Amino acid sequence: MLINKAIDEIRKTRHDISSKYHHNTKELLEHYKKLESKYSDRIYTKTKANNLMQLTSKSGVPD
Repeated sequence: MLINKAIDEIRKTRHDISSKYHHNTKELLEHYKKLESKYSDRIYTKTKANNLMQLTSKSGVPD
């Protein structure tokens, strides 16, 4: 089944990433925090959604 293959691949990838950090939770969280900071402009947040909704409701089209 395609869904199971996708889930298996996600689990394998997560395991591979975790193994790079010796399955140490603190090191792994630090890694993810760094990624979050590096790509913060790509993270969809409630604040960004609200701002987009406000822009859309004012002009009918987002900027």
